[in-house]
Amino acid sequence: MKGDRRASHALAVLFALGLAASARAEPGDGIRLGGSTSRLHPYFELEGRYDSNIAYTAQGQATAGYILHFRPGLTFDSTSDPVAVSLTADLDWAQYLGQNSDLSRLYGGAGLGVGLNRRGTVGLELSDNFSRSSSTQVFTLGGAVITNSNVLNVGVPWRPGGGALITTLSGVWDLETYEPFATGPLCPGTSPQCNPATVAEQNYSEGSAKLDVRWKFLPRTAALVQGEYWKRFPNSDQGSHATGGRAWAGAAGLFTAHVAGTVKGGYGKVSDTGGSVSGWLANLEGEWLPLETSSLKLGYLHDLDSDPSEDSGYTTHRAYLDARTLLSARYTGLLSGSYEHRNYPLLSDFSADLFTIDGSVEVEVNRWLRAGGGLTYTKRTSALPPSQVNLPGYNYNKTEIYLRVRATY
Repeated sequence: MKGDRRASHALAVLFALGLAASARAEPGDGIRLGGSTSRLHPYFELEGRYDSNIAYTAQGQATAGYILHFRPGLTFDSTSDPVAVSLTADLDWAQYLGQNSDLSRLYGGAGLGVGLNRRGTVGLELSDNFSRSSSTQVFTLGGAVITNSNVLNVGVPWRPGGGALITTLSGVWDLETYEPFATGPLCPGTSPQCNPATVAEQNYSEGSAKLDVRWKFLPRTAALVQGEYWKRFPNSDQGSHATGGRAWAGAAGLFTAHVAGTVKGGYGKVSDTGGSVSGWLANLEGEWLPLETSSLKLGYLHDLDSDPSEDSGYTTHRAYLDARTLLSARYTGLLSGSYEHRNYPLLSDFSADLFTIDGSVEVEVNRWLRAGGGLTYTKRTSALPPSQVNLPGYNYNKTEIYLRVRATY
């Protein structure tokens, strides 16, 4: 495709220019805007990735291939008072090579955070985060989709008496839309889950109101009470009209000099046209900090929610870990993984399991240049009702190997 080749050449030129600009600059300079704490850091990241399961053929066979990611972006932070601003933004051109070149397209994301009067009694926290990616949190779709998500959050924290007690009222508006990943069916077969024309029927907006109360009974540890009510507004009559709520109580913070954690319990309920799902909630998380340069986090979450398709409320059990350590001053080892089990009692006991593990090593070549690589393995299995087709999107293995380099001004 001639347009794709031109875009790839242009991005390659940008990457070369970014490296040249970084070479001329003092390491870590950035661009100063306003006061001494306000810095803008442009960057460019190049990634090569092998994926064992990019897409499916008409016969239902997974195809492997290579992808080049070109990611220009920037970060900005200003911690001044009474206004603090943070900004991140990046574009991600994914260039698929060989027989999968027609899947090449632009992804990206942006995030803006503004905090007003953070040292005062009453403040204002505003954030907006947008992302466009080829991943989704929806388990009931039969194949891969592109997800566009924008989340707007407005919060008002109240800190009487010096901030030992913080009460935050917030409102969240989430807009999410879906597009077919490929030009053909999402998956082999004639099942409704494979029809790309029905993907847009799952688009929705969701509004929620939240209450968060934190009492610091120790300098770095707080008791907390949290509540949330949300309602989904589908863009189509075929979408889910779900509502739900959660209530939590517990504690979070630094329990000892080297152990931090969260202990929360609660109750939640999700209702839609197909019925309701309710039950207990739990979040147990512990983080061990033996050194300033090393950490190990283990956690468990039991929650409930609803997919924006088929009026499918579900309960979830999720275990996760995150570990990192600095080796020889410049090398950082990272390991993350999770296992999630979802049960959909309103869909004839449909259930799904997702296991992911990612190990990588990063090296700081110098202050403006980092390089690294790693391997990610994903396994999805599902228990389907007899009336449903065993779609390849419900059961698959994926192995990804990647190398990346990032230059920051």
